[in-house]
Amino acid sequence: MDISVILATYNRAESLHAALESMSRMANVKNLSWELLVVDNNSTDSTACVVATFAKRCHFPIRYLFEKQQGRAIALNSGIVATQSTIVAFTDDDVLLHPDWLWNIKQSFDNYDCVAVAGRVLPVWNQPKPSWLVMEDQQAVVNFDLGDEFKEINFAPLGANCAFRRDVFAKYGLFRTDLGVRGSRHTITCDDTEFGGRLSATGEKILYSPSAVIYHPVDPKRTTKKYFLSWYYYNGVSLTRTSGLPEEGVFYFGVPRWHCRELAENFVRWIAAPNSHERFQRKLKTYRSVGKIVESRRLSLERSAFTGLKMDDRV
Repeated sequence: MDISVILATYNRAESLHAALESMSRMANVKNLSWELLVVDNNSTDSTACVVATFAKRCHFPIRYLFEKQQGRAIALNSGIVATQSTIVAFTDDDVLLHPDWLWNIKQSFDNYDCVAVAGRVLPVWNQPKPSWLVMEDQQAVVNFDLGDEFKEINFAPLGANCAFRRDVFAKYGLFRTDLGVRGSRHTITCDDTEFGGRLSATGEKILYSPSAVIYHPVDPKRTTKKYFLSWYYYNGVSLTRTSGLPEEGVFYFGVPRWHCRELAENFVRWIAAPNSHERFQRKLKTYRSVGKIVESRRLSLERSAFTGLKMDDRV
């Protein structure tokens, strides 16, 4: 099989239905050998019924896999293990696919020597965009748009729209299960970016494909300042968990010195910002710094406990 599309979902039956409907409208796929694998990550709503009803009338192979253990990374890994396709593509349960999405994913691999394709993710606003929201490099509302040109990138694709040659998972492993959202709590992330970072760090070619487009409706709940502050805090936690603690350096109570310096600088800039717009942007960065410090402290205590256990074993 050419491509397996893996869609992990949890308690989003309504948006999943819309995503599946958009998938049924994809064009130029008659010459592709492909399948959809929906991984139900322990949903308690009508997800299973939605998939079963859709499967009866769709014109392509669809499989349903129930993964009881909570965690997006766990669900994605279960999907990968259950596939044998040359290419594995990933998308989400709250997106709408461009009709040419899958065809352009395949064409990107065929026309360029790459191991991964990073597709374009365009937010869809069903309500006015807040005036304080800066969209450049913004991930809190799911946005990935690098322009109209194909190009090699040295950073990770966005998990909502990416694809990999399947053999990279055998070579580099699966997604880290200590990262990624669990259930309805949008806290720890970076499971997708960490894996892409592994590829980039070893020099593997990741291609940005502007023609592989999906649309991401913006949830009004994600456009509040409260949500953004929480997202940036947990982004700091996630980034630090991804990178881990350095083995050497100056630490203050288990926290690397540069994290403390970064927090102090961001806090001062927040307080001294000349207007409310700039002040909120600095506040977001301050919350991210706090997240980094909290996770650094947790990792430091974890490391100390592990070292103590090893010393006890020696005794």
